[in-house]
Amino acid sequence: MPATSRVDQILQTLGSRVSRALLPSDRVSLPLSWFELDALLPDGGLPHGVVELAAPFSLGGGTMVALAAIRAAQKKDPGAWCAWLDPEATLYAPGVVMADVELHRLFIVRPPKEEVARMAVKVTRSRAFAVIVVDGDGVAVESATKRQRHGGWSREVFVRKLALLAVEGGSTVLLLTDARLVRPAPLPVAL
Repeated sequence: MPATSRVDQILQTLGSRVSRALLPSDRVSLPLSWFELDALLPDGGLPHGVVELAAPFSLGGGTMVALAAIRAAQKKDPGAWCAWLDPEATLYAPGVVMADVELHRLFIVRPPKEEVARMAVKVTRSRAFAVIVVDGDGVAVESATKRQRHGGWSREVFVRKLALLAVEGGSTVLLLTDARLVRPAPLPVAL
């Protein structure tokens, strides 16, 4: 609980001081300045809302695209902040710097795995971040009984909740998922 209240305080502080790179009225995509990828994406970039980047975790392709999105948001607005939820502490700071991301405007949250979904919603609800990266499958697959007992969400409800908050706040939320995992149904994402 003390860590959660500390994060709440930080989000409130950032939310009052952070300039938005993407306003809710600005519905254009976020071009990544990665010309080959931008050419393949609808509207030439990433949309507001939730985007799933499914790639084998061992190859790091999703991480490269997420870093490109953060870099693009920071270049678009010098006051823009971005967030990265990294429950397994795998984000490599020298690699982030090599990707030309400004670390002093990157908020890194390392919640326990069971808190990732709740923290992702909290960070997105703050409207303080242009791009939010949720590293890993944000919600573990749980039985309906266990979700009811613990107040958790299904994967689909989690993604829909994030999507509503992201579009409302003008953010792009990137879910980095493992392409090798088999799911019964695709996630309800914008892209």
